[in-house]
Amino acid sequence: MPPGRTWLIPVRLDAGGLPDWDLGAGRSLGDLNYVDLFGDGYAAQAASLATTIQRLMGESRLSPATALASVEQVVDADRAALLKRLTKDMLPDPSRRIELDDLVSQEVQRVLTAMKDPAVFPINGLAGTGDEQVISLVGVAQRYWTLVEAFCHSLQVASRWASPDLLAPWASGLRAFVNAATKVEGGNTALLDLRHIPAVASIATAGLACSAANTWANLKALIIDPSIRERHSEQQVPLIEATDPYSPFSNAEWVPQVLARAARADEDAPTALAHFRERRGGKYYTPVADWLHILLRPVFADQLPDQDTYDSEFDRAEVMLGLISQDCATQRYVANANSAWRARSRWYGRSTWRAANSHGNPITQFEQELQSQGARWRPLQGELFGADPVRAREALDAYSTTFNELARNRF
Repeated sequence: MPPGRTWLIPVRLDAGGLPDWDLGAGRSLGDLNYVDLFGDGYAAQAASLATTIQRLMGESRLSPATALASVEQVVDADRAALLKRLTKDMLPDPSRRIELDDLVSQEVQRVLTAMKDPAVFPINGLAGTGDEQVISLVGVAQRYWTLVEAFCHSLQVASRWASPDLLAPWASGLRAFVNAATKVEGGNTALLDLRHIPAVASIATAGLACSAANTWANLKALIIDPSIRERHSEQQVPLIEATDPYSPFSNAEWVPQVLARAARADEDAPTALAHFRERRGGKYYTPVADWLHILLRPVFADQLPDQDTYDSEFDRAEVMLGLISQDCATQRYVANANSAWRARSRWYGRSTWRAANSHGNPITQFEQELQSQGARWRPLQGELFGADPVRAREALDAYSTTFNELARNRF
């Protein structure tokens, strides 16, 4: 066969080397592209192999049924890589839009169904001592992240490359997650609060992906345009206002501390909790944000491969989510003060202590951009802040007051 013609595909089932077989024309088996059907990349590699074989047989892609079934059958460890790969493959192809919508909707339904399983995500009963309860809550929180991780991988791709009109399946997923988190239901308050994790993690993913790619219209389509009914009124509120990073842990102070420590030090929950109980280290200023920062790192390995860039973009996204939340709260307060339960954002995180320790201040950066660009500022071009420079300025002023106060206290 001539060079460039695919006729032999080596497949490895473990990490062993390829035999040095002579294929002629100066080539050996090791010169060919091969597939690894083992390890963390198994699902994505298997999908790639199937796609290649179908193309060689005259079919250009996986059938819709095969794509749906492949995602449904893989284990959690492989699901994220496979769903991300399929999202990348389908998104540019208009003929596969329905197929992609079905794929994302299937994943959303899987998350929602699992959240209702009391054996995995209980909402009643929290036995044991105080420390045992903390460890149990940490385990539930970690399972919530594992549950939504694949959706976040797909969302990261869509947030970067889709146009706003194509984001409906992901926006619907975000709305469904927020609805599930805010549904009035009896049970243990700390366990019920943890239902916010899929929503918060997904919003953080959308914020970071859109901020780093400057796809601000996409961010509006994902977290502002979709709305839910506020729990204590008939008013519709944007998703960004219906939850925040503190909602999952309002009644579990030590849980985010242990989560952040366990993720950062690669420890189990009892070891991480002992770190604090035995006074071997101080508490984190912003444990929820620190936990999300670690969790989302693999999701953005392709978009933000450099660690310093990832850190700074995470800060900028965190602040932009805060500014958007502040603007939404301000506008609701102005429109009807009696129905506004707050007029201040709760989206603050690790950027506060990083700003206080000379890692750059996104507030200052955004202020300078708005000052120099005015209505041409790219978030305004994406119709954030109602495309109004005055509203953007008001949000910056209101948000920066609390941001700078927190930064001073964390120096």
